[in-house]
Amino acid sequence: MSRYSHSQRMNLGTVFNFRDLDKNVQVHLKNVYSTLSVGMIISCVGAYLFQINSFLQSITTSLVVLSFILSLGSSLFIYFTQHSRETLHSRLGAFFLFCFSTGIGFGPLLQALSVISPDTIPTALLGTALIFVSFTLTALFTRKRYYIYLGAGLMSAISLLTTFSFMNLFIRSPAIYNAELYIGLAIFCAFVIFDTQLIVEKRRNGDTDFVWHTLDLFIDFVEIFRHLLIILSSKRRRDRDDD
Repeated sequence: MSRYSHSQRMNLGTVFNFRDLDKNVQVHLKNVYSTLSVGMIISCVGAYLFQINSFLQSITTSLVVLSFILSLGSSLFIYFTQHSRETLHSRLGAFFLFCFSTGIGFGPLLQALSVISPDTIPTALLGTALIFVSFTLTALFTRKRYYIYLGAGLMSAISLLTTFSFMNLFIRSPAIYNAELYIGLAIFCAFVIFDTQLIVEKRRNGDTDFVWHTLDLFIDFVEIFRHLLIILSSKRRRDRDDD
């Protein structure tokens, strides 16, 4: 029994062994994921405010446009503002504004699903969390950083997907639409691995901009969640139609 317990402790210690990451990288990742956690909470607050505020619901179209403008503006501010101690608070504020506006922008979709299929939302959120954690650990436990070479392929895939999405506005093919959803989900799952390994390599090369790195991962999480929401809700709708 004691031998089994000792073996179990050793296995767990091996699984969660990050000693191949140097101290600076570990501290940087703590900054990234702690900031990401706060951003997730702020995003949830934004989505919740939309659910309980009738005024926000009455200006849905304007709110979605405003959310897009705020998200774009805050991300551009983070990108064009150099990371330093002097700009840290303003860049963090811009990131949290990005998270809040993203949550607000998700409000109409979440409200519709809360009426049509309310159990889809927690299922998609749990699935997104599991996917994100799994692919993050895969990236961190893989000592050879060959996933960083996926960047060009992933960007090409995003460009092709965007092109097909635009074309489907006129074709209106359900098959293309469903393919876009599943391919898009796979692409952003791969982006989690790519961005995680890229963050590690950038920090090893002296890049300490954890705000921008957090923004990359936040976008990955949000896109996985969005794709899962639509996929699950579509599946539930088809199941109801079949019944």
